[in-house]
Amino acid sequence: MTFNRTQWVRTAKRLQEAIGYFELGMAEHALRQLESLDDWGPFEAAAAMVRAESLRAQQRYGDAAKSFEIAARSLPDPRDRPAWRALSQCLRQIGNAREAIESLAIARGAKLPRSEKPGK
Repeated sequence: MTFNRTQWVRTAKRLQEAIGYFELGMAEHALRQLESLDDWGPFEAAAAMVRAESLRAQQRYGDAAKSFEIAARSLPDPRDRPAWRALSQCLRQIGNAREAIESLAIARGAKLPRSEKPGK
């Protein structure tokens, strides 16, 4: 789907609102704001990061890990490294040490990510 100017502005505004809620410590409001749109278009990685951070703030580490992985696989290197690092922390919290170590290696540039689709 191609974003027109109106969609671009509307989507950017929703993302800014979600970030604002998150920064105010209102993770649930941030998540509701993010759920208000089905297609984030070019803002998908940023929306995934805000979603992941909001979920992590609620200690929903499994759900947060899925969103961090989407963000990490969507962002170019080296901008993906904070997402890989956060993914590693969430995986460690849910007891998945092997994947946590792998994600940390990717975050530090010691390993390349596998080329699979996000969420798999």
